[in-house]
Amino acid sequence: MAELTRVLRRPRTRAVVLVAALIACAMLSLAVGTSPACACSCAPRTAEQIADRAGAIIVGTPVSVTEDATGSRSVVRVQRSYKRRLPDTITVVSASPAGACGITLTKGRTRTIVLGWPGGGVTTGDGEWGASLCDNLNSDASSVIAHAGPVFSPVATGPTRTSGESGTGGGNRGHIGIAVAAGAGILLAGGTALMVKRRPG
Repeated sequence: MAELTRVLRRPRTRAVVLVAALIACAMLSLAVGTSPACACSCAPRTAEQIADRAGAIIVGTPVSVTEDATGSRSVVRVQRSYKRRLPDTITVVSASPAGACGITLTKGRTRTIVLGWPGGGVTTGDGEWGASLCDNLNSDASSVIAHAGPVFSPVATGPTRTSGESGTGGGNRGHIGIAVAAGAGILLAGGTALMVKRRPG
């Protein structure tokens, strides 16, 4: 046993053992047909800590959800917000829920969403907000809201055009108004000309 211990302490022997272990692990992984799992790891935080770190907290309803290989982008209709006033419609970006600490939002399902970090490997664009599993892991949303301060009503951003609307209605009304004004101007000019022509001298 002592002789085996002395052999394992040699640098060359340790390198050979390490390579053999790596090859065995890879072969076992191939045989089982699995790849190494990537799990999301979130440090435990209290509701007060989550609320304090959040960029904002909203209660809203996703009206559309678009997913790709990196994550998702959801258009959310905001009912109310905490920590700051937000537009009535925002885009929430999140990483993939499979290991990248993203969250899954369901179209039409109203929920509380803590906004902040979007998750691993995903960035937010102008006017977009992130949301991660770590910030939304607390099952008691009411306790998070209780530490978030006063509630804000959303800022109205005007009617949202739905798909299929051409947006030409306003333009047509504008053209009609211009035509009416031009016609009135022509009639007024013609009437003035007739009155001047009829004056004696």
